[in-house]
Amino acid sequence: MSENRIENGADAEQRIVVTGRAGFEITEVSGVLSFDEEEIVLETGTGRISVEGEGLRITVLSLETGVVSAVGKINGILWLNESRERRAGFFGRKG
Repeated sequence: MSENRIENGADAEQRIVVTGRAGFEITEVSGVLSFDEEEIVLETGTGRISVEGEGLRITVLSLETGVVSAVGKINGILWLNESRERRAGFFGRKG
């Protein structure tokens, strides 16, 4: 499986690791705002992050360490502003 890593240049301690579009791990998570099989919305030190997909299931949730991991088909990772408008995406298209 391929693995993609993103590090935020402003805060190199946050990591987003996507493994073959079948799972992810995000660090520096301070809260889970909502989740279902199609979207997980997280609060992080860099803002809100939405992971969109199919059959998403959280496998690790540790707010003590700030780590959230999940499995399922990942269609996109988006950084959201307060009004939930999309600011930036990790994958260009869904599908």
